Order: sequence, then C-alpha cells, then structure tokens
Amino acid sequence: MDPFPDESFLALIPVQALASEPGEQGNLILIRPKVLSPRWAWLLLLMKKPVYRVKLDARGTAVWRACDGNRTVAEIAKTVAEAFPKEPDTIRRTALFLRELARGKFINLFHGPDPLF
Repeated sequence: MDPFPDESFLALIPVQALASEPGEQGNLILIRPKVLSPRWAWLLLLMKKPVYRVKLDARGTAVWRACDGNRTVAEIAKTVAEAFPKEPDTIRRTALFLRELARGKFINLFHGPDPLF
C-alpha cells in the first residue's frame, strides 16, 4: 500500500495562497488566475475569463477554512474527521486533497519558516 501521507507530509502547514468567495449552501468557490507568473500577468487583461472558479463541497470548504497557517495537515485532517465522522479514510483523503491544492498553487505548504512547494 502507498505510504502516503507520511509523517513529514502530515507535519506540513498549509496556507491559503489564493482568494475564495461564498458559494451555494455555505460552500466556497476558489478563485485562481489562469496565469500565475507575474511576468505574464498582463495576459489576464486580455482574457474574457481570466480566472478559474473551483466550487468546493462541504468537505472541501472545511479543509480550505482550516488552512489558516497555524494547523498542520494532521490537525486539519483531525478537524475534518470530527466534522464528517461517517466518512472513511479521512486522513488520507484530506492529505491527498491538500497535495492537489498545493500542486495547483491554491495553497503553499510550509515546514517551519521555509516553503516546500
């Protein structure tokens, strides 16, 4: 079985890197510019739709709100597990979701003072 998430990943601290806005039923919508590089940011002015809008469900919203820069991945997973007690494998699912948020540049992951992603 895949060893993810390992202890080092669970110790990381996720921090929101992009904006969000209220969506339906109390859930959030994440807003990500299609161009993240400051060098090419001028392209956003030429686009009709310069941002991606990612609608989160209740679970995703709970994870996003928990990314406050103070809690580790493990602490966020515990918070989500308490909020959604009937969902299986919460630690792994939360860690996978946070890893994908980091890959998409929605969050930054820190281990102490140095960013990893």
